[in-house]
Amino acid sequence: MATNLELRSTYFYTEGMGSIPTATSPKPLNTASEISSIFKNKFAVATHISESIHRGIGKELASMTTNLSAKRLASKINSSLDNSSKYSLADIVDDLRGYDFNEESSFDALVKTKFCVKSGAHKGHAIFHVPAFIPIDDIKVPKQATNFKISARLVSVSDFLIKTDSIEMLSPKADSKKGSFQSPMLPILQTSTEPMTAQLRLLETGPIAQNASTVLVIGVMFYRYEDKKFVALDEEGIISIRNVF
Repeated sequence: MATNLELRSTYFYTEGMGSIPTATSPKPLNTASEISSIFKNKFAVATHISESIHRGIGKELASMTTNLSAKRLASKINSSLDNSSKYSLADIVDDLRGYDFNEESSFDALVKTKFCVKSGAHKGHAIFHVPAFIPIDDIKVPKQATNFKISARLVSVSDFLIKTDSIEMLSPKADSKKGSFQSPMLPILQTSTEPMTAQLRLLETGPIAQNASTVLVIGVMFYRYEDKKFVALDEEGIISIRNVF
């Protein structure tokens, strides 16, 4: 009789009031005071949004992206935003949902099991559910991989107001906040996992303003066990924007 692998949830939150600091929390590229809330044009806004998302996904997930990843996402956002009176990711959800950070690793093609993601009771809150699945059958596994983790990151992004000679961030206090979930290290076997449900919250802000969106990024990270340690297979990882709320 097949046994089930138990998935124990491990939560990581950004450092701040009421948060839990972790060794894997990424060091921000800029402090809040160093990030301007005034932008000259739409591409500057798109670049800021892309960089905020890449900072927010953390070092482990960011290690699976390429050097051109931030520029490619900025270009995607820039071409998708229209020239209305306000720029908001809420207006381009269909363009970003399913966006793969690595062009050669399609999340939808490589992950057969359906991850359920939906908004929570308020902005800054999302629910992530993974049904029971058999890793070796339901994920396209690299030949050298022996283990994997599933990681989810929720990143907030402010809306932007278009003025005559500039573009202004509408909710700077809600911008670039994040919350995270990560599974334990799991073996790649032909054995069913247990269902897993996680609630992600931006704890350092509470419910965020209406003039902001949250981006949910999910990654599958692969590892090879050798010489009594796990070696990350960064180039084999799968990472994608699964929804925008």
